[in-house]
Amino acid sequence: MKASGGNGAALQGALKDLNAYWDLTSSTWKDSARDQFEAEYLRHLSESVRAASTAIGQIELLLQQVRKECS
Repeated sequence: MKASGGNGAALQGALKDLNAYWDLTSSTWKDSARDQFEAEYLRHLSESVRAASTAIGQIELLLQQVRKECS
């Protein structure tokens, strides 16, 4: 299941914004510290956000089902 809206989409949008701003830093920050930061944090962040977004979508679907069954 993939999050198509709601909080999962907001999380994906925030990652997209972060990546766009990160790309802008490449014109002024060109050293090994930048490369190390990218390798240690940003490369893994995309995968984590994808997994979290999927989980959020699943939770949202379950909550919808609970609301439907309990109303």
